[in-house]
Amino acid sequence: MKDQKLCELRNALANSATAHYRVEDRLQRELDSLRIKLPPELIDTHFYQPEGSASGNGVTVRLPYLTSILSVLFDAMYVFWADCDRRHPPKSSTVAHAIDERLRLSMQANGEASRSGQAYASAIRPDWVKDVDNRHRHHTIAVA
Repeated sequence: MKDQKLCELRNALANSATAHYRVEDRLQRELDSLRIKLPPELIDTHFYQPEGSASGNGVTVRLPYLTSILSVLFDAMYVFWADCDRRHPPKSSTVAHAIDERLRLSMQANGEASRSGQAYASAIRPDWVKDVDNRHRHHTIAVA
């Protein structure tokens, strides 16, 4: 009887912890999505480290300086691609519109993101997404 009760208690604790981490993860993603909307002048351009990046995931790059555009692109990479569901990655148009909003770029007359926003969104799109949607083309050059 005691073993059964202990097992039930362990399961209840595990379920409670799982629920807690799901809520915490959702709130962190919401916070990160708000971060992308910060005006560039409010971001410290001398040192960039997104919240939660100390987990060991990702790449560390030392730059002599950080432009406002790079800051926005790093934020967008972190917000949209760091923990995305590989089965349902963010749409390029969503990423491009977020970049446009943050950089205060005007969308095209047809409602699409600016060409710059689209180019920036493409530049930060992970290679695995490009491979899946056939946007990453390898060209071989014949040498005579």
